[in-house]
Amino acid sequence: MRMMRPPRTLKTGSASLEPPEPQDPHPDASITSLFQRTGSSAESVNPGLDKYLKNLDAASIETFKLVEDLQIVIPELHPEHSPHVVFEQSAERERAESSCISIVALFKNRYDIFTHPQVPHARLDEGQWSEMQGLMSWIDPDVEQMQAVLVLLAIRALGKSKAVLQQMPAYMRRPEKAVLQLVGSEQNVVPSVRWLTEGGGRFLENALEIHQLFNLAQMLQGENLPANIAQLRKCIDEKSEEQFRFYILFLLGFMSGIAAGAGSRFMHSKNAASVISGIRLLKRLMECSPVAIYWGYLQERAHKLHMSFCSVEDLVLVRLSCLARVQDEKDYLQLRASWDALKARERAVLTEHFLADGIQEQAFMLEFLPNCVANAKANSTVGFAGLLGVLVDLLNNLRLSVDSMPDADQVIPVDLSEMADFIAVVQNRFVFLTCISRCRLQFVGQRVFLKMTGGNWGRTADADSDMTSLAYTLQ
Repeated sequence: MRMMRPPRTLKTGSASLEPPEPQDPHPDASITSLFQRTGSSAESVNPGLDKYLKNLDAASIETFKLVEDLQIVIPELHPEHSPHVVFEQSAERERAESSCISIVALFKNRYDIFTHPQVPHARLDEGQWSEMQGLMSWIDPDVEQMQAVLVLLAIRALGKSKAVLQQMPAYMRRPEKAVLQLVGSEQNVVPSVRWLTEGGGRFLENALEIHQLFNLAQMLQGENLPANIAQLRKCIDEKSEEQFRFYILFLLGFMSGIAAGAGSRFMHSKNAASVISGIRLLKRLMECSPVAIYWGYLQERAHKLHMSFCSVEDLVLVRLSCLARVQDEKDYLQLRASWDALKARERAVLTEHFLADGIQEQAFMLEFLPNCVANAKANSTVGFAGLLGVLVDLLNNLRLSVDSMPDADQVIPVDLSEMADFIAVVQNRFVFLTCISRCRLQFVGQRVFLKMTGGNWGRTADADSDMTSLAYTLQ
């Protein structure tokens, strides 16, 4: 594997290293120039989200009228003029709209609206709804906070737009940082920000800063680490309990909108069980250790799946089960068969990786690993067992590279998005199993990007054969 690092410069009189100077975007290619102003953008006229919330009567809300109203009072949700549509990510507009509908339904205790897109046999049950209402009572949001969270939910995904990220300096090309930049200097793109109170604006910006450090969805999938919970705790300690409650409010809306829908298609009974469990544990953030919260959630998942949670291997298998989105015993037995097929040294490498917390010992956070797992399970050429073997190769290469970096952080994020895309299309098992040898590690500050390179992309369509599989077996 080849490694590509940008040049680093040493500070005078300091042992720390500076990141490379960012490339400024082309002056003719600003975000403002990409986003055309329209009469519907509400740049100069307040569309009245605050008044709408003050006057909203819980008993009179109708689902489709709520959708129409939100598209008017939150211009970023407009089906034609939304910046999501302009930047060609209509699916993100639909998810944002679902999040906003869901959080209003939670605010006004409208179970029927929240569950409107759910199929009857899997619908969120009333006990779970009661727990979510308990969370809302604990948060106790006022109109200022509701306005801020609706705006945040409406604009958050703009930070994933390639059109937006390409206009940002290199050091700003992370979703939350990109949205903070829009909020600070491109408010024609996010006009609803103009009409927030000063306090509402602080809630929104602080939530984005927190979300850079911790993502609940990643915890629920076993993707992030106890260290991320420790970072969340430190951040909340520096801010306030009220800000933490606002962040939980945002998480409820964000998670509810993942699968879009006029309400929450995602938060059905099975998914809600995990989300409620995770948030219930996060509520104890300031009184429990990050390690206890992290493994406490995984212990609850093990209980739900009727899995053992005693040995070191049990802990690893539970985390793998979250990454693989295991739902029942059949799924678990398939995962266990893949694990048992590994050699002892391979299991040892994976065990060390999946138990590292990023607090006491250095750890890699493999971003997009759930996508890799999902694509591996869907591609019979790869399979889950094949992916585990390739992960061992990747971790060995990462460890060699990072051991030569004296200034490396305790948590090193590794972006596997290219690998996830590669897994979805590769048609030759030998090519996949040996792909790490043709990859390149690109270091940007403390972040690592796994680049698949032309050596891999050029071989995705190679015909599979018994000879190539035999060649790998004899290595």
